[in-house]
Amino acid sequence: MSPTTQEEIREMKQIPYQEAVGCLTYLAQATRPDISFAVNQVSKFNANTGRNHWTAVKRIIRYLRGTHSNRLTYSKENCTYLVGFTDADWGGEPDSRKSTTGYVFTFMGGAVSWNVKRQPTVALSSCEAEYIALSRTVKEALWWHQFQSQIFGVQKIPIRCDNQSAICIAQNQGYNPRTKHLDIKYHFVRDVLDQGVVELGYVNTKQQPADGFTKALVNQKLKENIKLIGFVA
Repeated sequence: MSPTTQEEIREMKQIPYQEAVGCLTYLAQATRPDISFAVNQVSKFNANTGRNHWTAVKRIIRYLRGTHSNRLTYSKENCTYLVGFTDADWGGEPDSRKSTTGYVFTFMGGAVSWNVKRQPTVALSSCEAEYIALSRTVKEALWWHQFQSQIFGVQKIPIRCDNQSAICIAQNQGYNPRTKHLDIKYHFVRDVLDQGVVELGYVNTKQQPADGFTKALVNQKLKENIKLIGFVA
């Protein structure tokens, strides 16, 4: 979908694509977690923008205009401790077949930290993609553990994953020849579990707030997903 002729290239140079994506990135990182995945996708084409990419940017802007009254909400009636959710698609990038990591941490019913990032390596299974995503989520959890320990004292941070196989790999201390190809750096998850910093558990995909950070969702599913991260009108 990138320009193929000199005329198209000249036309796209007149469009403030990078400026628009930069503004959307600021919103996605600050107060609009619901557009994080979409902004991550359009930002891949900053150097070689096509008409369809610009159309996608304008659709995000129209979505923001239609949901300008939505905001992150927090309430003491909701969960009063920090909870992390991790998710990944598998081979969602059509060109490189790399997967996407998405995580979100919620506190008192609202999101306080979230991230969307393409994984550095090609995962050979959905389990491996989820495990790589889990390792990145645990890194974020280590920072939050140190931060909240200064306020509330030392507490385990629950992390929820919707892949049972990835959970078993993290909790299994034995040798498994089927997972020996996983990079050693990802196995630090086991060490963090042993230290009692995080507590790993399962969450059903339908109740997975991080699902919207790894893939595009249909309208109804998107509405349900943003409610899980406390983003409501």
